[in-house]
Amino acid sequence: MVIDKIKFESILVKEHISFSKTEKTIHNYIIENPEQVIYDTLNSITMKLHVGEASIVRYFKKLGYSNFISFKMDIFKALQEMSIKNGLPFIDNITENMMDVIQKTKASIDMQAVEKATDIILASKQVIIGGMGTSHTTALDMFSKIIRTGVNAIVINDTHFSYMYTAIMTEESCAIIYSFSGETEEMIKFATNCKEKNVKLIVISNYSNSTLFSLADVFLKTNGFENEISGGFFCSKISQIYVCDILVTSCALRDLEKTKKYVQGVTNTVLK
Repeated sequence: MVIDKIKFESILVKEHISFSKTEKTIHNYIIENPEQVIYDTLNSITMKLHVGEASIVRYFKKLGYSNFISFKMDIFKALQEMSIKNGLPFIDNITENMMDVIQKTKASIDMQAVEKATDIILASKQVIIGGMGTSHTTALDMFSKIIRTGVNAIVINDTHFSYMYTAIMTEESCAIIYSFSGETEEMIKFATNCKEKNVKLIVISNYSNSTLFSLADVFLKTNGFENEISGGFFCSKISQIYVCDILVTSCALRDLEKTKKYVQGVTNTVLK
């Protein structure tokens, strides 16, 4: 989407405000990159601009916002408002958002990390796939796809069961963890338990500065965006599924004949 920066600024800043030098740096970044700000965290902006988190907080409070989430929501709505005024139907907005997420996710994918994750999965006797909430539905998608390639996998979302499974996991097991934030408490504990058993961890998350990132043996980055506006939920979901398909396809391509055999076997069993 081509942004009219002057029009965008007039929507976001409704009255004259005097900014400090640091706040001007933050403001200019937001005006120049409004679509990226939707995906940013406070920490990612501080790292990009080399400013303190407190400066960012002061900036959006000057604009009348109590927290960063509500600020980002208004940026999203401002972008939507501009699209509507430009005569772009909301269905085109949603389509554009989803295509944009896929392109951003593709750009962030490290194929060496994909190859390493593939090695770990195919060398494991047991693969545990975990995720909570929305991420659990993606974990289920992953399970339904990867089991067709002959990988011995199970999926969990019950906290108690996830801890129980780590008791019987060995160095020949691996875990694939989905977490949009990388800070899901249950998944952090599950990952920590896995590390204590020397279980290899593949983490799929939106943030490379998260706790789960620090625990991962392999990290695959998504580029989704979760919000309460139509399309946000599915954008984050699509980014996760896109990474899932890349990983499963990588596993399948290692031995196509074996994959075809297992796919046919699953199909025959289901059709009985």
